[in-house]
Amino acid sequence: MQNEDLIKDVSIDQKFDFEWADLYHFRIISSDYINDSKIDEFEWCFFVVNSAKYMLVPKIVDQNVDYSIPEEMETRAMKINRDIFATASKHEKKLLEKKIFIPTKYILDYRCRK
Repeated sequence: MQNEDLIKDVSIDQKFDFEWADLYHFRIISSDYINDSKIDEFEWCFFVVNSAKYMLVPKIVDQNVDYSIPEEMETRAMKINRDIFATASKHEKKLLEKKIFIPTKYILDYRCRK
């Protein structure tokens, strides 16, 4: 994967999963992921794509339902998750494939740059 294809503006701000859900316009229906601490956007995207069942929460204005924002955010989560896997070493990828989030070398390097 080319570095130009990576999402460049991932937030390393720490938020609770329900806060990320609000920002992403998602409603988490169920998940086997348990984390009561704050997480960054990398971990949120890994969690939501790999371990959650969710629904998109549309914006409703004058009885018009608009899914454009949650759809864009869903695409963003999928791309960030793609970046995590695409940049992972073989060892890191094995853990990630078992739905174990680890801060990969790529994530650690990204966090250090910010």
